[in-house]
Amino acid sequence: MLTIFNYRLIAALVLSTVIIMSVFGAVRFYLSEKAFEANLDSLVFQTSNRITSAVKPSIWSIYSKSVERSFSQEFASGVLDSELLGEYVVGVVVYGQFGHIYMGKWKDRQGQVFSYDVKQRKKLIEYADFRRTFPISFDTMTLGKVELFIDTTAFKQHQKDTLIVELIQIGIVSIFFVFVLFYMIKRSLLKPMRKLELAHKTFASMTEAIVYTDHKGDIYEFNNAFLNMLKPGAVDVVGKNIQAFFPEAFNTFASVFAEGAHEAWQGEASFCSYDSCVVPVWLTVSVVEEDAQSLDNPDGASELVFVFQDISERKNAEAKLQKLAFHDVLTGQPNRQYFEEELALNLNLAQRQGRKLSLIFIDLDNFKHINDALGHAAGDDVLIEAAKRFRLRLRRADFLARIGGDEFTVIVNGVTDSEESACIAKGLIEALNEPIVINNTEFKVGASIGIANYPDDAEDEQELIKNADIAMYNAKDLGKNQISFFSNELNEKVEHYFELKNNLDVAIKHGEFRLYFQPKVDLLANKICAAEALIRWIKADGTLVTPDNFIPVAEDTKQIIAIGQWVVETAIQQLKDWKGTEFNDLSLSINVSAIQLYDDSFLPHLKSNLVSSGINPAQLEIEITETAVITDTETAVKILYELKKLDVMLSLDDFGTGYSSLSYLRLLPVDILKIDRSFIASAKEGNVSNKILASIIALAQDLAIDVVAEGVEDEAHLNLLLAHQCQLGQGYYFSRPLPLAQFSELDLDLSLH
Repeated sequence: MLTIFNYRLIAALVLSTVIIMSVFGAVRFYLSEKAFEANLDSLVFQTSNRITSAVKPSIWSIYSKSVERSFSQEFASGVLDSELLGEYVVGVVVYGQFGHIYMGKWKDRQGQVFSYDVKQRKKLIEYADFRRTFPISFDTMTLGKVELFIDTTAFKQHQKDTLIVELIQIGIVSIFFVFVLFYMIKRSLLKPMRKLELAHKTFASMTEAIVYTDHKGDIYEFNNAFLNMLKPGAVDVVGKNIQAFFPEAFNTFASVFAEGAHEAWQGEASFCSYDSCVVPVWLTVSVVEEDAQSLDNPDGASELVFVFQDISERKNAEAKLQKLAFHDVLTGQPNRQYFEEELALNLNLAQRQGRKLSLIFIDLDNFKHINDALGHAAGDDVLIEAAKRFRLRLRRADFLARIGGDEFTVIVNGVTDSEESACIAKGLIEALNEPIVINNTEFKVGASIGIANYPDDAEDEQELIKNADIAMYNAKDLGKNQISFFSNELNEKVEHYFELKNNLDVAIKHGEFRLYFQPKVDLLANKICAAEALIRWIKADGTLVTPDNFIPVAEDTKQIIAIGQWVVETAIQQLKDWKGTEFNDLSLSINVSAIQLYDDSFLPHLKSNLVSSGINPAQLEIEITETAVITDTETAVKILYELKKLDVMLSLDDFGTGYSSLSYLRLLPVDILKIDRSFIASAKEGNVSNKILASIIALAQDLAIDVVAEGVEDEAHLNLLLAHQCQLGQGYYFSRPLPLAQFSELDLDLSLH
């Protein structure tokens, strides 16, 4: 556009210059010709006077002597020759009084002078541009006349040459003038033109649709984006009223401007295109005030500018983000945030309407085993299937959410009693009765469900969530796949649980644990040969907390790992301290929980302490329960063999209480069996327990495994064990667990029999 403007500007300047030069040339030519005519008249008149003066004596001399006349004629002829030397006179003819030719001369175009002959008159007339006649007078008497033939060809050529030179000079000056003028005009106009062109390009290329209307809303200008939004049939837009495209929003912003507002109005609006497609747009309407009247707007009324953009993609993206923000990506069910907001709304509604509400907490049973065995992809499939089954069992008004992991919640509105929510919970458990098939393998997944009711169990959402969660964990404690309602007793139990957990943190930090030692006796040699290190918790106020009160909580919270590490370190240090004393040969056993056994840090920590202490590893005995092995047999066997590489002794505690004790003996690299106290307590001569006891001792002896009988409480127990040739025993009959100081005072030699 700017290039076209440059060309047009140059063309206009050149044309203007040509016109000016043409007018100047014409005027200059006209004035030059007029000046020449005036000058020529004077010149011709002077020439005629000179010739008249020259020939007058000659004519007058007809009355004089012949000699004088001859001289006069000769002089007059010379004058004629001299006049013909000029530029314009090409012929001179002198006539006498009665019209006869007195003398005459003429010259051709080459300047050669000839005597005049009447035969040449016609040619001379054609040759000359015009002729003039002047009388020859003497006083009052006319003696003859002089006829001059004038040729202006030389003048015209001179005039033409002069004009061409002048025009060339003017042209050179004009060219310089054109360039100077072009630069000045360009400098003053081109920058605004460039801005105008840029504004026009911007207007045309903007992605936002822009429409200009008059104060009535009639369209008179728009850009391409507006046409694109109209889609098919985008013709005859000029003159249409903008209300046709914004039927809903028009009255809104029109009323605003009608009230005298001059600021822009903006908001979301619906745009109607020609194909009847309603498109959501973000619309800005601005008022353009006219400072004065114009031809386009004679009334000086305000005009409107509509700027809008299709926000369909943005709204779709917002909807997707909204779904992602409030829905679980895996199952498509509402997530925790959505659940908490929905619960708060439903509680407010229930409070206003005086209705009840139940919150159901669901935790999938055995889900971790599927995740560990088949991987997270299989676990995801289980969650998706479980969510589908739960949804099918619920009413349309019930709100199902997945709040994390394998936990789901259900908000049940308008329940009349606990039986109604229990019925819904029962249906959820039944939904998982059929096994879930993953990779052609069937998996039995159950559900532990806890229920808390508003307003009976809680008055706000956080308390209701907490109480439903408490009830759910109680369902798990009851044996899984159960339904449990919240109660105050459960709440007290949980409060005690968390109080104990917090106190355990304090105990670990401040070292409130102690090791007590209970001797193991060689029944055949009447001698203490080993001891079991048993943990005790003595709080800062001196209160003794027994292991059966805090170990379950420590295992559940995995605080047992830190506690177990302390036991390992303290027991090894004790064996090191016993070196060089009478307890030098004693072995010391420690109990290792399943949580500790399967922890990745257990083996490295044990090995590090054994190496740094320098004790004989065989003096350290690791006691594990049969249930710890059953939890994950394959992994447990690997860990036990790694322990054996450290040369420690392995003991299988509570033997006989598991599901398949005898079958494990051939798999586990154990050195010692500890027969559970229940067999010792119930064994009597001839009963089943006694026979089982005898079989276990005999089997262990055949396998070269030492046997320790726990729970020897009296002499009858001792005699029973001696009768079965059981070599090792442990129990209150010999000694209760003792603090280190008291244990150190024991005599290793005993008098048992």
